[in-house]
Amino acid sequence: MNWSYRILIFLMLIPVQSILLEKVKIAGVKPDIALVFVFVVGWTQGRKVGGLWGLALGGLIDLFSSGVLGLALLLKGVVGLIAGGLGKSFLHFSLQSYVIFFVGLSLLHDLVGIFFLHGFVLEDLGAVLTGEILLRAIYNTLLAIIAILIVWEKSSQKESFAYGGAILSPGRKPGTRK
Repeated sequence: MNWSYRILIFLMLIPVQSILLEKVKIAGVKPDIALVFVFVVGWTQGRKVGGLWGLALGGLIDLFSSGVLGLALLLKGVVGLIAGGLGKSFLHFSLQSYVIFFVGLSLLHDLVGIFFLHGFVLEDLGAVLTGEILLRAIYNTLLAIIAILIVWEKSSQKESFAYGGAILSPGRKPGTRK
C-alpha cells in the first residue's frame, strides 16, 4: 500500500465513520470501520503494521471524540497487535475460525471500552451482550469478511500474503501432511 492510499484512508476515516455510516445502520447499530480496517491490516501485514495502524487510527478517533483521550488509541493498537500475531500463528485454519475469533475480538474491544468509560455491574453483562455490542460485533465481522475477501481477490497470488494462510480452506485433515 503506497503512501497516498495510507494518507487518504487516514483522512477519510472520521467522515466515513460519522457521516456515511449513519445511513447504513442496521437496527440502530453502525459498524466500527476503524476496528475492521485495523484487524484486516494486522491480519494481512503482521503485528507491527497492524499495531501502528491501530495506534494511528485510534489516536485520530480520540482526537475527534469527546471520550477518554487515549482509550481508542490503546484498544485499536492492541487489536492490530493481536490480529497480526494470530494471523501469523493460527488464523489460517478456516473461515469459521476467523469469524469466531473476530466476533470475540469485537466483543472484547467494546466491553473493555465500556468498562473503562462507564464500568458495569456483572448482572448487566447479559443485557449488554444481547444488545448493541453483539449486533455491532456481528456487523463488524460481516464487513471484515467482505474486506478480507476483497483483499484476497485483489491479490494476484494467494501466496503473496506474508500472513493469513489459506483463509478459505476448510483446514487440514488430521493425519495428513501439508
